[in-house]
Amino acid sequence: MKGFDSAFMLVSWKIWKERNERVFARSLPKDASQLLQEIIQEGQLWCASGAKRLAAIGWPIPSGVLDQHF
Repeated sequence: MKGFDSAFMLVSWKIWKERNERVFARSLPKDASQLLQEIIQEGQLWCASGAKRLAAIGWPIPSGVLDQHF
């Protein structure tokens, strides 16, 4: 279950950062597929840095898997 906690924290963090960029930096909003791609890449970095429980739930998602859906 801790892997899901890590995934929830990762997704929440990236959404919060996107919100802050829109509000404070007045950056252009990203669409959902761009934000999802950033979340996946960040999760891959976490796994490479030793997030074993995140990796245990199937992260990193292989490249191209989500391209079929978005």
